[in-house]
Amino acid sequence: MRKYRFSLIIGLIIGIVGSLGFFRLYPFASRFLLRPTQNIAMVGEFTPSNLPLTIQQRISRGLTQIAPDGSVIPSLATNWEVKDEGRQYVFTLDTSAVWHTGKTLTANDINYNIRNVIFTPLDAATLKVTLQEPFSPFLTLLAKPIFQRGLRGVGEYRVSGIRLNGERVVYLKLTPAKDMSLPNLEYRFYRTEAAAVLAYKLGNVDSIEDATEPTQLKDWRNTTITTHTKNDRIVAVYFNLKNSFVAEKAVRQALAYAVPDLGTPRVNSPIGSTSWAFSDKGRNYTFDMARARRLLGQESSPSGQIVITTFSQYLDTAQKIAGSWNQLGIPTTIRVENTVPEGYQVLISAQDIPPDPDQYPFWHQTQAQTNITGYANVKIDKLLEDGRREIDPEKRKIIYADFVRYLTEDVPAIFLYHPAFYTIRRSTP
Repeated sequence: MRKYRFSLIIGLIIGIVGSLGFFRLYPFASRFLLRPTQNIAMVGEFTPSNLPLTIQQRISRGLTQIAPDGSVIPSLATNWEVKDEGRQYVFTLDTSAVWHTGKTLTANDINYNIRNVIFTPLDAATLKVTLQEPFSPFLTLLAKPIFQRGLRGVGEYRVSGIRLNGERVVYLKLTPAKDMSLPNLEYRFYRTEAAAVLAYKLGNVDSIEDATEPTQLKDWRNTTITTHTKNDRIVAVYFNLKNSFVAEKAVRQALAYAVPDLGTPRVNSPIGSTSWAFSDKGRNYTFDMARARRLLGQESSPSGQIVITTFSQYLDTAQKIAGSWNQLGIPTTIRVENTVPEGYQVLISAQDIPPDPDQYPFWHQTQAQTNITGYANVKIDKLLEDGRREIDPEKRKIIYADFVRYLTEDVPAIFLYHPAFYTIRRSTP
Protein backbone atom coordinates (compact mmCIF):
# COMPACT_ATOMS: atom_id res chain seq x y z
CA MET A 1 0.00 0.00 0.00
CA ARG A 2 2.92 2.26 0.85
CA LYS A 3 4.23 2.08 -2.72
CA TYR A 4 0.95 3.54 -4.03
CA ARG A 5 0.86 6.39 -1.50
CA PHE A 6 2.85 8.79 -3.68
CA SER A 7 0.65 8.11 -6.71
CA LEU A 8 -2.50 8.61 -4.64
CA ILE A 9 -1.23 11.92 -3.28
CA ILE A 10 -0.28 13.14 -6.76
CA GLY A 11 -3.67 12.01 -8.09
CA LEU A 12 -5.46 13.81 -5.30
CA ILE A 13 -3.55 17.03 -5.98
CA ILE A 14 -4.26 16.80 -9.71
CA GLY A 15 -7.95 16.17 -8.96
CA ILE A 16 -8.19 19.19 -6.67
CA VAL A 17 -6.38 21.47 -9.12
CA GLY A 18 -8.47 20.13 -11.99
CA SER A 19 -11.68 20.70 -10.07
CA LEU A 20 -10.69 24.25 -9.18
CA GLY A 21 -9.72 24.89 -12.80
CA PHE A 22 -13.00 23.43 -14.05
CA PHE A 23 -15.10 25.62 -11.79
CA ARG A 24 -13.10 28.69 -12.76
CA LEU A 25 -13.26 27.95 -16.48
CA TYR A 26 -16.84 26.61 -16.56
CA PRO A 27 -18.57 30.00 -16.93
CA PHE A 28 -16.39 30.76 -19.95
CA ALA A 29 -16.55 27.31 -21.52
CA SER A 30 -20.30 27.08 -21.04
CA ARG A 31 -20.75 30.18 -23.16
CA PHE A 32 -19.35 28.24 -26.07
CA LEU A 33 -20.59 24.73 -25.30
CA LEU A 34 -24.05 25.55 -23.93
CA ARG A 35 -24.95 28.64 -25.97
CA PRO A 36 -28.58 28.34 -27.16
CA THR A 37 -29.34 28.21 -30.86
CA GLN A 38 -32.34 29.80 -32.53
CA ASN A 39 -33.55 27.93 -35.63
CA ILE A 40 -35.28 30.42 -37.91
CA ALA A 41 -37.20 29.97 -41.18
CA MET A 42 -37.29 32.70 -43.80
CA VAL A 43 -39.25 32.66 -47.04
CA GLY A 44 -37.66 33.75 -50.29
CA GLU A 45 -34.78 33.07 -52.65
CA PHE A 46 -31.53 34.76 -51.70
CA THR A 47 -27.90 34.65 -52.81
CA PRO A 48 -24.90 35.47 -50.58
CA SER A 49 -24.84 38.98 -52.07
CA ASN A 50 -28.53 39.78 -51.48
CA LEU A 51 -29.36 38.32 -48.07
CA PRO A 52 -32.36 39.85 -46.24
CA LEU A 53 -31.47 43.24 -44.80
CA THR A 54 -32.25 42.06 -41.26
CA ILE A 55 -29.53 39.41 -41.61
CA GLN A 56 -27.06 41.77 -43.27
CA GLN A 57 -27.48 44.17 -40.35
CA ARG A 58 -26.56 41.44 -37.89
CA ILE A 59 -23.33 40.70 -39.75
CA SER A 60 -22.19 44.23 -40.56
CA ARG A 61 -22.99 47.95 -40.56
CA GLY A 62 -23.11 50.81 -43.03
CA LEU A 63 -21.59 54.26 -42.82
CA THR A 64 -25.04 55.44 -41.74
CA GLN A 65 -28.15 53.82 -40.36
CA ILE A 66 -31.85 54.55 -40.70
CA ALA A 67 -33.80 55.81 -37.69
CA PRO A 68 -37.44 54.67 -37.21
CA ASP A 69 -38.71 57.87 -38.87
CA GLY A 70 -36.53 57.31 -41.94
CA SER A 71 -33.97 59.95 -41.06
CA VAL A 72 -30.26 59.16 -41.23
CA ILE A 73 -28.09 58.81 -38.13
CA PRO A 74 -24.41 57.86 -37.62
CA SER A 75 -23.08 54.31 -37.66
CA LEU A 76 -19.59 53.50 -38.98
CA ALA A 77 -19.36 57.21 -39.77
CA THR A 78 -19.53 59.10 -36.49
CA ASN A 79 -20.26 62.39 -38.27
CA TRP A 80 -20.13 64.05 -41.68
CA GLU A 81 -20.01 67.43 -43.36
CA VAL A 82 -21.97 68.34 -46.49
CA LYS A 83 -20.23 70.67 -48.94
CA ASP A 84 -20.72 72.20 -52.38
CA GLU A 85 -24.54 72.24 -52.07
CA GLY A 86 -24.73 68.49 -51.60
CA ARG A 87 -22.12 67.44 -54.17
CA GLN A 88 -19.51 66.49 -51.59
CA TYR A 89 -19.55 64.70 -48.23
CA VAL A 90 -16.67 64.28 -45.79
CA PHE A 91 -17.11 61.42 -43.31
CA THR A 92 -15.23 60.77 -40.07
CA LEU A 93 -15.09 57.04 -39.35
CA ASP A 94 -15.48 55.14 -36.09
CA THR A 95 -11.88 54.22 -35.27
CA SER A 96 -13.01 51.49 -32.87
CA ALA A 97 -14.73 49.46 -35.60
CA VAL A 98 -12.97 46.16 -36.31
CA TRP A 99 -13.56 43.62 -39.08
CA HIS A 100 -14.27 40.02 -38.11
CA THR A 101 -10.71 39.29 -39.28
CA GLY A 102 -9.40 41.50 -36.44
CA LYS A 103 -8.29 44.28 -38.79
CA THR A 104 -9.29 47.85 -37.91
CA LEU A 105 -11.70 49.49 -40.36
CA THR A 106 -10.12 52.27 -42.43
CA ALA A 107 -11.33 54.66 -45.12
CA ASN A 108 -9.64 52.48 -47.75
CA ASP A 109 -12.16 49.72 -46.97
CA ILE A 110 -15.17 51.82 -48.04
CA ASN A 111 -16.45 51.74 -51.61
CA TYR A 112 -20.13 51.26 -52.34
CA ASN A 113 -19.61 51.08 -56.13
CA ILE A 114 -22.33 53.66 -56.80
CA ARG A 115 -22.34 54.94 -60.36
CA ASN A 116 -20.88 58.44 -60.82
CA VAL A 117 -19.86 58.61 -57.14
CA ILE A 118 -16.15 58.84 -56.20
CA PHE A 119 -14.89 57.62 -52.81
CA THR A 120 -11.53 59.18 -51.83
CA PRO A 121 -9.75 58.31 -48.54
CA LEU A 122 -8.12 61.42 -47.05
CA ASP A 123 -6.52 59.48 -44.20
CA ALA A 124 -7.28 56.26 -42.29
CA ALA A 125 -10.32 57.77 -40.56
CA THR A 126 -11.54 60.37 -43.09
CA LEU A 127 -13.39 59.71 -46.34
CA LYS A 128 -14.41 62.19 -49.02
CA VAL A 129 -17.30 61.30 -51.32
CA THR A 130 -17.99 63.30 -54.48
CA LEU A 131 -21.23 63.29 -56.49
CA GLN A 132 -21.75 64.78 -59.95
CA GLU A 133 -25.05 66.36 -58.87
CA PRO A 134 -26.83 66.82 -55.52
CA PHE A 135 -28.88 63.78 -54.56
CA SER A 136 -30.69 64.23 -51.25
CA PRO A 137 -31.46 60.50 -50.61
CA PHE A 138 -27.71 59.74 -50.89
CA LEU A 139 -27.06 59.21 -47.17
CA THR A 140 -29.75 56.49 -47.03
CA LEU A 141 -27.79 54.52 -49.67
CA LEU A 142 -24.84 54.41 -47.28
CA ALA A 143 -26.92 52.58 -44.65
CA LYS A 144 -26.32 49.38 -46.63
CA PRO A 145 -23.94 47.18 -44.59
CA ILE A 146 -20.43 46.76 -45.99
CA PHE A 147 -18.67 43.42 -46.39
CA GLN A 148 -15.31 41.94 -47.17
CA ARG A 149 -14.89 38.74 -49.15
CA GLY A 150 -16.56 35.76 -47.49
CA LEU A 151 -19.33 37.82 -45.88
CA ARG A 152 -16.97 39.19 -43.25
CA GLY A 153 -18.37 42.28 -41.60
CA VAL A 154 -18.06 44.47 -38.54
CA GLY A 155 -21.33 43.51 -36.86
CA GLU A 156 -22.31 41.62 -33.72
CA TYR A 157 -22.47 38.29 -35.60
CA ARG A 158 -20.08 36.50 -37.94
CA VAL A 159 -20.93 33.90 -40.60
CA SER A 160 -19.71 30.50 -39.40
CA GLY A 161 -21.54 28.29 -41.88
CA ILE A 162 -23.35 28.54 -45.21
CA ARG A 163 -24.85 26.02 -47.64
CA LEU A 164 -25.89 26.75 -51.21
CA ASN A 165 -28.11 25.04 -53.74
CA GLY A 166 -26.62 26.43 -56.92
CA GLU A 167 -26.42 30.16 -56.17
CA ARG A 168 -29.33 30.07 -53.71
CA VAL A 169 -28.63 30.14 -49.97
CA VAL A 170 -30.49 27.34 -48.18
CA TYR A 171 -28.74 27.50 -44.79
CA LEU A 172 -26.82 30.16 -42.91
CA LYS A 173 -25.29 29.97 -39.43
CA LEU A 174 -24.33 33.08 -37.46
CA THR A 175 -22.34 33.04 -34.24
CA PRO A 176 -21.55 35.96 -31.94
CA ALA A 177 -18.48 37.97 -32.90
CA LYS A 178 -17.90 39.54 -29.47
CA ASP A 179 -20.81 39.27 -27.06
CA MET A 180 -20.81 35.59 -26.14
CA SER A 181 -24.07 35.93 -24.23
CA LEU A 182 -25.91 36.15 -27.58
CA PRO A 183 -27.44 32.96 -29.04
CA ASN A 184 -26.34 31.26 -32.23
CA LEU A 185 -28.67 31.91 -35.16
CA GLU A 186 -29.36 29.26 -37.79
CA TYR A 187 -31.43 30.36 -40.77
CA ARG A 188 -33.11 27.99 -43.21
CA PHE A 189 -34.57 29.45 -46.38
CA TYR A 190 -37.70 28.15 -48.11
CA ARG A 191 -39.14 29.10 -51.46
CA THR A 192 -42.72 29.16 -50.21
CA GLU A 193 -44.44 29.89 -46.93
CA ALA A 194 -46.14 26.49 -47.11
CA ALA A 195 -42.70 24.83 -47.08
CA ALA A 196 -41.65 26.94 -44.07
CA VAL A 197 -44.83 25.98 -42.20
CA LEU A 198 -44.19 22.29 -42.92
CA ALA A 199 -40.62 22.64 -41.61
CA TYR A 200 -42.01 24.21 -38.44
CA LYS A 201 -44.48 21.38 -37.95
CA LEU A 202 -41.71 18.81 -38.45
CA GLY A 203 -39.55 20.56 -35.85
CA ASN A 204 -36.81 21.58 -38.29
CA VAL A 205 -37.20 25.23 -37.26
CA ASP A 206 -38.54 26.93 -34.14
CA SER A 207 -39.70 30.19 -35.66
CA ILE A 208 -40.85 31.77 -38.93
CA GLU A 209 -40.10 35.42 -39.57
CA ASP A 210 -42.34 37.73 -41.61
CA ALA A 211 -45.07 35.18 -42.32
CA THR A 212 -48.10 36.50 -44.19
CA GLU A 213 -50.60 33.75 -43.41
CA PRO A 214 -50.47 32.32 -39.87
CA THR A 215 -53.82 30.50 -39.80
CA GLN A 216 -52.30 27.02 -40.27
CA LEU A 217 -50.38 27.41 -37.01
CA LYS A 218 -52.75 29.48 -34.87
CA ASP A 219 -53.87 26.40 -32.94
CA TRP A 220 -50.56 24.53 -33.11
CA ARG A 221 -49.27 23.36 -29.74
CA ASN A 222 -46.72 25.49 -27.86
CA THR A 223 -46.85 28.24 -30.47
CA THR A 224 -47.13 32.00 -30.11
CA ILE A 225 -47.92 34.33 -33.00
CA THR A 226 -46.96 38.00 -32.84
CA THR A 227 -48.48 40.51 -35.25
CA HIS A 228 -46.53 43.52 -36.46
CA THR A 229 -47.39 46.17 -39.03
CA LYS A 230 -44.93 46.81 -41.84
CA ASN A 231 -44.92 50.59 -42.02
CA ASP A 232 -42.27 50.38 -44.74
CA ARG A 233 -44.65 48.52 -47.07
CA ILE A 234 -47.99 49.58 -48.54
CA VAL A 235 -50.85 47.70 -50.20
CA ALA A 236 -52.52 49.66 -52.97
CA VAL A 237 -54.80 49.47 -55.99
CA TYR A 238 -52.78 50.40 -59.08
CA PHE A 239 -54.48 51.54 -62.30
CA ASN A 240 -53.01 50.83 -65.72
CA LEU A 241 -53.51 54.28 -67.22
CA LYS A 242 -53.15 52.91 -70.74
CA ASN A 243 -56.55 51.28 -70.25
CA SER A 244 -59.20 53.60 -71.65
CA PHE A 245 -61.79 53.01 -68.90
CA VAL A 246 -59.59 53.71 -65.86
CA ALA A 247 -57.68 56.44 -67.72
CA GLU A 248 -60.56 58.76 -66.77
CA LYS A 249 -59.80 60.61 -63.54
CA ALA A 250 -63.48 60.76 -62.49
CA VAL A 251 -63.74 56.97 -62.82
CA ARG A 252 -60.65 56.44 -60.67
CA GLN A 253 -61.97 58.83 -58.01
CA ALA A 254 -65.34 57.07 -58.03
CA LEU A 255 -63.64 53.72 -57.58
CA ALA A 256 -61.58 55.16 -54.72
CA TYR A 257 -64.69 56.37 -52.88
CA ALA A 258 -66.26 52.93 -53.45
CA VAL A 259 -63.51 51.05 -51.59
CA PRO A 260 -65.21 49.68 -48.45
CA ASP A 261 -63.83 49.46 -44.93
CA LEU A 262 -61.19 46.72 -45.10
CA GLY A 263 -60.84 46.30 -41.35
CA THR A 264 -57.42 47.95 -41.24
CA PRO A 265 -56.39 51.60 -40.78
CA ARG A 266 -56.57 53.33 -44.16
CA VAL A 267 -53.59 55.28 -45.49
CA ASN A 268 -53.79 58.14 -47.96
CA SER A 269 -50.16 58.63 -48.97
CA PRO A 270 -47.40 56.66 -50.69
CA ILE A 271 -44.98 58.05 -48.09
CA GLY A 272 -44.88 55.95 -44.92
CA SER A 273 -46.97 57.18 -42.01
CA THR A 274 -43.94 57.06 -39.67
CA SER A 275 -41.69 59.04 -42.03
CA TRP A 276 -40.24 62.39 -41.02
CA ALA A 277 -41.65 63.71 -44.32
CA PHE A 278 -45.17 62.31 -43.91
CA SER A 279 -47.97 64.72 -44.77
CA ASP A 280 -51.68 64.36 -44.04
CA LYS A 281 -52.52 66.66 -46.98
CA GLY A 282 -53.40 63.75 -49.24
CA ARG A 283 -57.00 63.49 -50.39
CA ASN A 284 -58.97 61.21 -48.09
CA TYR A 285 -61.17 58.73 -49.97
CA THR A 286 -63.39 57.60 -47.09
CA PHE A 287 -66.05 55.16 -48.27
CA ASP A 288 -68.93 57.14 -49.85
CA MET A 289 -71.02 55.21 -52.36
CA ALA A 290 -73.33 58.16 -53.12
CA ARG A 291 -70.36 60.35 -54.01
CA ALA A 292 -68.88 57.56 -56.12
CA ARG A 293 -72.11 57.35 -58.12
CA ARG A 294 -72.19 61.10 -58.61
CA LEU A 295 -68.66 61.04 -59.95
CA LEU A 296 -69.66 58.40 -62.48
CA GLY A 297 -72.37 60.80 -63.60
CA GLN A 298 -75.22 58.34 -63.45
CA GLU A 299 -77.04 55.92 -61.11
CA SER A 300 -77.14 53.03 -63.57
CA SER A 301 -74.26 50.81 -64.56
CA PRO A 302 -71.54 52.43 -66.70
CA SER A 303 -70.40 50.75 -69.91
CA GLY A 304 -66.98 49.73 -68.57
CA GLN A 305 -65.98 46.65 -66.62
CA ILE A 306 -62.98 45.82 -64.49
CA VAL A 307 -60.66 42.87 -64.03
CA ILE A 308 -58.62 43.02 -60.81
CA THR A 309 -55.29 41.19 -60.94
CA THR A 310 -53.83 40.25 -57.57
CA PHE A 311 -51.83 37.69 -55.62
CA SER A 312 -53.17 35.04 -53.27
CA GLN A 313 -52.28 36.94 -50.07
CA TYR A 314 -54.41 39.90 -51.19
CA LEU A 315 -57.38 37.87 -52.45
CA ASP A 316 -59.53 38.76 -49.44
CA THR A 317 -58.90 42.46 -50.02
CA ALA A 318 -59.65 42.07 -53.73
CA GLN A 319 -62.92 40.28 -53.03
CA LYS A 320 -64.15 43.04 -50.69
CA ILE A 321 -63.29 45.74 -53.21
CA ALA A 322 -64.75 43.81 -56.15
CA GLY A 323 -68.01 43.32 -54.22
CA SER A 324 -68.30 47.03 -53.57
CA TRP A 325 -67.47 47.97 -57.16
CA ASN A 326 -70.12 45.55 -58.37
CA GLN A 327 -72.60 47.33 -56.10
CA LEU A 328 -71.47 50.60 -57.66
CA GLY A 329 -72.62 49.17 -60.97
CA ILE A 330 -69.27 48.29 -62.50
CA PRO A 331 -68.98 44.56 -63.30
CA THR A 332 -65.77 43.44 -61.59
CA THR A 333 -63.96 40.11 -61.64
CA ILE A 334 -60.73 38.90 -60.03
CA ARG A 335 -57.75 37.12 -61.51
CA VAL A 336 -55.11 35.62 -59.18
CA GLU A 337 -51.61 35.52 -60.68
CA ASN A 338 -48.06 34.69 -59.60
CA THR A 339 -46.54 37.63 -61.52
CA VAL A 340 -47.83 40.96 -62.80
CA PRO A 341 -49.07 40.56 -66.39
CA GLU A 342 -48.13 43.34 -68.79
CA GLY A 343 -51.68 44.13 -69.82
CA TYR A 344 -53.28 44.27 -66.38
CA GLN A 345 -56.16 46.72 -65.93
CA VAL A 346 -56.27 47.06 -62.14
CA LEU A 347 -53.66 45.55 -59.83
CA ILE A 348 -53.84 45.02 -56.06
CA SER A 349 -50.34 44.47 -54.73
CA ALA A 350 -47.83 45.65 -52.14
CA GLN A 351 -44.78 47.81 -52.61
CA ASP A 352 -41.84 48.56 -50.35
CA ILE A 353 -41.62 52.16 -49.18
CA PRO A 354 -38.03 53.48 -49.23
CA PRO A 355 -36.80 55.16 -46.03
CA ASP A 356 -36.26 58.43 -47.88
CA PRO A 357 -39.44 60.16 -49.15
CA ASP A 358 -38.03 60.20 -52.69
CA GLN A 359 -40.70 58.67 -54.94
CA TYR A 360 -39.03 59.41 -58.27
CA PRO A 361 -38.75 55.76 -59.44
CA PHE A 362 -42.46 55.08 -58.90
CA TRP A 363 -44.15 58.16 -60.38
CA HIS A 364 -41.80 60.05 -62.71
CA GLN A 365 -42.87 59.50 -66.30
CA THR A 366 -39.32 58.63 -67.45
CA GLN A 367 -39.18 55.56 -65.17
CA ALA A 368 -40.83 53.00 -67.43
CA GLN A 369 -39.58 49.94 -65.52
CA THR A 370 -40.80 51.00 -62.05
CA ASN A 371 -43.68 53.39 -62.81
CA ILE A 372 -46.07 50.48 -63.24
CA THR A 373 -49.18 52.64 -63.77
CA GLY A 374 -47.65 54.56 -66.69
CA TYR A 375 -48.46 57.78 -64.83
CA ALA A 376 -47.33 61.02 -66.50
CA ASN A 377 -47.80 64.45 -64.96
CA VAL A 378 -45.45 67.38 -65.59
CA LYS A 379 -46.20 69.01 -62.21
CA ILE A 380 -45.48 65.77 -60.35
CA ASP A 381 -42.28 65.28 -62.37
CA LYS A 382 -41.03 68.73 -61.33
CA LEU A 383 -41.79 68.12 -57.65
CA LEU A 384 -39.98 64.78 -57.75
CA GLU A 385 -36.96 66.34 -59.45
CA ASP A 386 -36.84 69.18 -56.91
CA GLY A 387 -37.31 66.76 -54.00
CA ARG A 388 -34.18 64.75 -54.79
CA ARG A 389 -32.05 67.86 -55.43
CA GLU A 390 -33.02 69.81 -52.30
CA ILE A 391 -30.91 68.92 -49.23
CA ASP A 392 -32.75 71.07 -46.66
CA PRO A 393 -35.16 68.68 -44.84
CA GLU A 394 -37.74 71.41 -44.09
CA LYS A 395 -37.90 72.47 -47.73
CA ARG A 396 -38.19 68.82 -48.75
CA LYS A 397 -41.16 68.41 -46.41
CA ILE A 398 -42.99 71.18 -48.27
CA ILE A 399 -42.14 69.65 -51.64
CA TYR A 400 -43.40 66.20 -50.68
CA ALA A 401 -46.55 67.57 -49.06
CA ASP A 402 -47.40 69.15 -52.44
CA PHE A 403 -46.46 65.93 -54.20
CA VAL A 404 -48.84 63.88 -52.02
CA ARG A 405 -51.66 66.40 -52.44
CA TYR A 406 -51.47 66.46 -56.25
CA LEU A 407 -50.86 62.71 -56.62
CA THR A 408 -53.82 61.66 -54.48
CA GLU A 409 -56.03 64.15 -56.29
CA ASP A 410 -55.08 62.51 -59.58
CA VAL A 411 -55.38 59.02 -58.00
CA PRO A 412 -53.25 56.83 -60.30
CA ALA A 413 -53.38 54.44 -57.34
CA ILE A 414 -55.62 53.98 -54.31
CA PHE A 415 -53.48 53.60 -51.20
CA LEU A 416 -55.07 51.11 -48.81
CA TYR A 417 -53.07 50.03 -45.76
CA HIS A 418 -49.77 48.91 -44.30
CA PRO A 419 -49.85 45.09 -44.30
CA ALA A 420 -49.57 42.91 -41.23
CA PHE A 421 -46.81 40.34 -40.93
CA TYR A 422 -46.39 37.66 -38.30
CA THR A 423 -43.60 36.12 -36.27
CA ILE A 424 -44.43 32.52 -35.40
CA ARG A 425 -42.39 31.10 -32.54
CA ARG A 426 -42.31 27.84 -30.64
CA SER A 427 -42.78 28.54 -26.94
CA THR A 428 -41.55 26.53 -23.97
CA PRO A 429 -44.26 24.06 -22.83
